Amino acid sequence: MKSIHQIMQMIGRLDTHIADDFEGQDLDFKQWGQKTEDNIRKMVEYAICMANGGGGSVVFGIADRVRGHGKTILGVPENLDVESFATRVREETVPPLEPEFDLIELNHGTGQLLVMTVDGKGGPYQFSNGKSVIRRGKECLTIEAEDL
Repeated sequence: MKSIHQIMQMIGRLDTHIADDFEGQDLDFKQWGQKTEDNIRKMVEYAICMANGGGGSVVFGIADRVRGHGKTILGVPENLDVESFATRVREETVPPLEPEFDLIELNHGTGQLLVMTVDGKGGPYQFSNGKSVIRRGKECLTIEAEDL
């Protein structure tokens, strides 16, 4: 898994690269949507996806298909209730996942970023409804839990 320092080095290179260039098995970038509930659903999905794929991080607040700090680093809202995000991920995953969240203030671009990191131990993991996803390269693929 990438450290926060490694992730920040990649973000520093977004004037000449698109975020998608840096995505892989253990890292994804996601733009923060307008509806909190949609963002939480995305967190739960990517927590399961990354955990089943061996662990990794999702950086929220980054547009992944554009170049330039001003267009790429969109940030997340201030005063996020990060603890409520961790609670929702824990409540909506089986077995319960314990994501780690870091809010990162930036010296360039706009706003702050939210980094969610999940461990890949203790699975397989699934949604409370029994469905599951797994990270394969740069994608989260739907799978049957028994296939894990």
